[in-house]
Amino acid sequence: MSCQLCVLSRFQNISAVKKYFFPASRDSTPDICQSNEGDENWDADWGWSEDGANESAESADSNDQPDNGKQKWFQECILSLSPANDMVAIAHSDKIVVLAQKWDPKHKGEDIESKFSIQWQNSLKQDESETITAVMCLPLASQKRSTQGGPDWTCVIVGFSSGYIRMYTETGVLLLSQLLHAEAVQKLKCRTYEPPRFLGMSELHEELVILYRRAVVSIDGFSLFQSLRACRNQVARATASGGETMLQPPPLAYKKWALHDQDKINDLVSCGVQSSNPFDQMKTASLLGGFSTTVKTSPPAANIYLTAGVGPYVGFFYAMEGSTQPILSDVAMAVANKIKTALMSAASGWLGFGGRQRDDAKDKSPKIEPAAPLPYRYGLPDQRRTGDSLSLSPSCKYAAFTDGFGRVTLVDVERGIAIRMWKGYRDAQVGWIQVREDDGTSSRNRDHSRVAQFLVIYAPRRGILEVWTAANGPRVAAFNVSKWCQLVCPSSGMMGLNNVTSRGVKSRAFQCALVDPEGFVKTLEVPFHLALSDKSSKRARDLHLLKKLKAILKENAESTDSLESTIKELILDMRISNITKQAVERVLSTKYLSPTLMKNVLKVCIQKISGKADATLDIDSKLFLRFCQAQDNLIHTYKMVEKFTSHGDPTPSGSAEESNTEMVARSLGLTWSEAQGVVAQLDKFSSSADVSEPHVKFKEQTMPVSTFLHCFTCHLHCSDHDSSRPVTVSVHKGLAEDRRLALAHLFFHSCLCGESASGDVSIVLQDANLPADQIIDLLLVYWMSSDERSITSLPNLIHLIKTVTAMTDKSEVLVDHNIASPWWQKIRDACCHSQNIRAVYILALASRSVAMEIFGSQTKAKDPDADTASLSSDKTDMSEWESLAVDMEHWNLLIKQLEDVLALSFLIHLRLPPNEMSPYGPKPALDPIRLSVLKLLEGGRGSISEIVAQYIIRLQLQPHALYKQLLSTSTDSDDAALNAEPATEATEGHQQTSLEKIQDQLAELRVRFPHSLENDILLSNCCWEYAVQWNKDPELISYLHLSLEYLKLVQNAVLRQGLSSMMWHMYVVKRVTAAATLMEKVGKAPKERLCRKDVGMSDTTMISFMDCVVDLLQVAMDANCEANEVPVFNLEQLWQQIRGPASLVELAVDQKATNYHLIRHHYHLAIISHAVMLFNMKSVKVLSLFDTKGRNSFFKELHSHPVLPNQNVDAALSVSRRTFLCRVITEAISTLGERSEDVSTSPRRQQKTVAFRWPMLAVDLGKDFGLDIDYLKRHHVCQLYSVGRDKLAEEVLLTVNDHELMGSQLLPIAGQRVAHFLFRCDYKGTVKIMSDISTTLSTWLKQLDPDELVKPDPPMSDTALLLEHVANQLPEGYSEYNLAISLVELVQLLLSSSSDTDC
Repeated sequence: MSCQLCVLSRFQNISAVKKYFFPASRDSTPDICQSNEGDENWDADWGWSEDGANESAESADSNDQPDNGKQKWFQECILSLSPANDMVAIAHSDKIVVLAQKWDPKHKGEDIESKFSIQWQNSLKQDESETITAVMCLPLASQKRSTQGGPDWTCVIVGFSSGYIRMYTETGVLLLSQLLHAEAVQKLKCRTYEPPRFLGMSELHEELVILYRRAVVSIDGFSLFQSLRACRNQVARATASGGETMLQPPPLAYKKWALHDQDKINDLVSCGVQSSNPFDQMKTASLLGGFSTTVKTSPPAANIYLTAGVGPYVGFFYAMEGSTQPILSDVAMAVANKIKTALMSAASGWLGFGGRQRDDAKDKSPKIEPAAPLPYRYGLPDQRRTGDSLSLSPSCKYAAFTDGFGRVTLVDVERGIAIRMWKGYRDAQVGWIQVREDDGTSSRNRDHSRVAQFLVIYAPRRGILEVWTAANGPRVAAFNVSKWCQLVCPSSGMMGLNNVTSRGVKSRAFQCALVDPEGFVKTLEVPFHLALSDKSSKRARDLHLLKKLKAILKENAESTDSLESTIKELILDMRISNITKQAVERVLSTKYLSPTLMKNVLKVCIQKISGKADATLDIDSKLFLRFCQAQDNLIHTYKMVEKFTSHGDPTPSGSAEESNTEMVARSLGLTWSEAQGVVAQLDKFSSSADVSEPHVKFKEQTMPVSTFLHCFTCHLHCSDHDSSRPVTVSVHKGLAEDRRLALAHLFFHSCLCGESASGDVSIVLQDANLPADQIIDLLLVYWMSSDERSITSLPNLIHLIKTVTAMTDKSEVLVDHNIASPWWQKIRDACCHSQNIRAVYILALASRSVAMEIFGSQTKAKDPDADTASLSSDKTDMSEWESLAVDMEHWNLLIKQLEDVLALSFLIHLRLPPNEMSPYGPKPALDPIRLSVLKLLEGGRGSISEIVAQYIIRLQLQPHALYKQLLSTSTDSDDAALNAEPATEATEGHQQTSLEKIQDQLAELRVRFPHSLENDILLSNCCWEYAVQWNKDPELISYLHLSLEYLKLVQNAVLRQGLSSMMWHMYVVKRVTAAATLMEKVGKAPKERLCRKDVGMSDTTMISFMDCVVDLLQVAMDANCEANEVPVFNLEQLWQQIRGPASLVELAVDQKATNYHLIRHHYHLAIISHAVMLFNMKSVKVLSLFDTKGRNSFFKELHSHPVLPNQNVDAALSVSRRTFLCRVITEAISTLGERSEDVSTSPRRQQKTVAFRWPMLAVDLGKDFGLDIDYLKRHHVCQLYSVGRDKLAEEVLLTVNDHELMGSQLLPIAGQRVAHFLFRCDYKGTVKIMSDISTTLSTWLKQLDPDELVKPDPPMSDTALLLEHVANQLPEGYSEYNLAISLVELVQLLLSSSSDTDC
């Protein structure tokens, strides 16, 4: 195992961050991120030459990466990555972007499921010249015991050029703002709690260090943790309550030091409190105090601050513990003032006060505490060298410095001297990785194991990332990376932990991370053994050989003899068994290597270990030996299978029906008739199979040996008594389904397809040392993977089942006859789950045959003399009935169920020809129906009828197409027959059509399922399935029409009423409510945009929808009035074990009885809404036609009993209703066409037309509303005369009761016709006639407007007949009677004088 650069996380959209910081720049995402492990020259020299490795890596990498200046923006930003890898803060100038980890469902199942997404972004400056100079993401530990070691929340600490330190929550809420020093903040460093490695070592206390130009502030970690928690809780309470809640936060303690002895400080780190050893203590005291000085008994403790800068280059400052530097706690008051000011400023915006307080607070400058001078102890003086940055190792023993001369200097902190220097690393970034040794034993305390320190150097100008062993070790890894990355090495973990809460908590997710401008966060994984510098280290040597083997296998692409010899040489040269095993595993996983090569390599390994004495072998060597033996056996199995697969002789198979029948009878032990029935069923099903359905297809090439070996797991264990036993090998538990199917195909395809003998496969299976239960699983997987299994494979299938059954434990097969065998039960369960019914049926027959044979041999073994019993005995022994095994009963039941499912599957595979288009538009794109025994058993009591109904809606069959003889007479002479019935049906001897096949199969299924496919049950399910499909796409209103057609044919009224109620409540009422509310809102028929928005369908579709609603409510009312008994639904005897949800018909029957008057009330609303939509009526609010009681009772559950309105309503409401109904009659009559259209139409046809249906509905609605229906009839008559439909008007005229009023209304219509004839038709005798008639009549005719009539020019004979009706309607002495008589005389005169005049 070597060093690796792994992706830890990534950004969701890094370009958005760049666009926010640099809006004017263009996005560019060049692919410059590579990760290649450096190749060190292990073979040439094991002396770990540093210079050679450096130069080679630099020369190799200098030309690989293009110098892309567009990525430079990333290094110009300030970046901080949380140690918990949950948050990233990026700042530039005065702007900041905070990103948090969020789970992305699109990348579910990938290595990285969560990505950094933008949490908040803002400009944080509170002054024009203020910029961000330092950022830190500090996770805070949770105090709850229920957490799993993750941080509670993460605080974002920001330092500004003004000297302010501000702390924010994850969402950007300001918690704390403090000015500790009047200079720009240069660095933010934090140290958190780390448990001591050994007992007696001092603990490192938590602190936050803030570096200014000439000062440093150290904030106590515990104080900071408590203050941040208090501030966060206080802000949360204030936000929730909306008021001011003052709480005193804990004091925030800090120390402030002035560093005047160094000219310039660029970076600083706190090494913690340390004490010198007694020798150094006495040496220092002698140098400072002279010969006569006194030495304290205990060495003093001091907090060491290590700086990098100028004059000196490296500085050591000691802050002695117990000094007079006071602990400042004024921040506590500042925190309280900050929160109070924020709350008061928020309140001032609401209440309008507080302006003066804000002005006063703005003018008042914060108080800055003076800094105490910190003496300079010693350092590394170098006048020309400038220290840029430094990084402290996790053990606080070493510190790495970078300078302006392109050097990296390693300093021993304890001795204060430079121990190593690297050159050629300009603008370098450094970090540390600490690795503990893992020796593989759990008994040893991991805290006491060895620790290795690795220095990480990132050279951006060369685009290389290097890992060096500290302090004097070699370079162990080098990676080519982008030149614009940032190296992040946080020196802290979670804040708030202690010696109790830190147990079992991983305080940081990484030690050193590289963030590239492409948005990838990468970490280094360095194994401990790379720190071993011994040339003769076996492990390092073997790892080098393993690495070399991997490279050789990667370079080659073909199995050759030279490659085989090279592999053998490398493996034989290895010394450690674990690494040798890794090498062998790599060889076995290489796809292009041949089985012979792999077998030879394993043979060499076996000979190498077997040649040693057992006493000299360790446990790893013994396990490796058994591993090689197991793999060798698997390769032998593979070669045997490959041999008989490629060279097998095909066995002949019969093709005639007689030979198949004989073979089935012989193999299964059936009679001739039973075998013939089995073959007939299978042939019938195969003829109906849809060839368009996808089937499993395999490529011609076989499975590679590497893939074959990967399918198995070796259970390695070693002891003295089982060293000679073969290794247990089993199929991998996590093997993918396609890989498992390919493995089964390799074993059984040639045998079950007749290409090889079943005996050869049986020998291979017995020698493979695989568990019998896994072999039978593979056999079942292969056989049930396709439905194209041939009956000719039955003998081989039976032989394989016998072979595998003989390999299993007899206790699982041979059980008492009262107990089901676990072995056979497992096969039956697999048969129940499979959806390939034909293959399962053949498998069940074969398994039952084997089970019967084993049961017969078991019975024979118990009673050897059973075959000598007399067969001519007339008495039947009852023990013969009792000896029937439970397994046989289960097999017989399963086969009967499979026969039923096979018949059901035969129906589902029947299709109508593609040229027979459905009259209801394109068929819905639905998932294919999958059948299995388990699906029917767990689908509930209505699963069978539901499946048939789903098949019917896929073909869009009408109710009469399900039966050869219609269930009832058609209700409409215009209903067209299904196009699938050809015209040649009446001829004798015609070929059976597709529809007739479907009808015949449905009839057969009704015989098999007399209860489940009862007429009412099937019709109900078809009704419901059509309604479900309509609800998915409301535009397909034809599905709702078909649903209602099926609903009307349901005979039982209770069932029909329940179905109507369920359809209303689940699918219809919501859309009716939306439609009525919309029409009430707009006051007219809404347009398409509003209909689609509120109702979910177009305006034209909504017309048909309201018509369907009227029909649905009419069906519900009719069912409510009928009296029927509650039906009882039974199940077939074979399917009594069905479990699952209740069936549709059971739910429908259990519905509460509906309220007829409430249905009638909704029926009125549906008719009104339908009329508004159909006639596009305006100025009509449908809900306003009802009173308050009526509106409140709408859209209630149909079984409820709300207060319903009566006929005693307000007079104004009655007028509105009457006006609306008259408008409906007018609109309906206006749809009449030419005069000849209705002469020969039948009454049934007339009722279907709009002009005849809607006046009748209006009269019925007026009767329910308590209106004067005679008024509506008179209006109807007038409208018919207005459009010239005198014959129809005479029929309605007979039903009018008020003759006088009717006559007075018809008289103006007759006068308008006469006036039109006299004044508009250019009649020559108009002047003479006007002079002859009376002045009253002529004046009255001139006042009439013929344009009010739709058709003012009917034949004069019709007008004369109309006037006769008027004269008969008006009584003598009526005011208009004389005028009517005069008009009759005038018309008679016109008829006699101008009989041949036509207008």
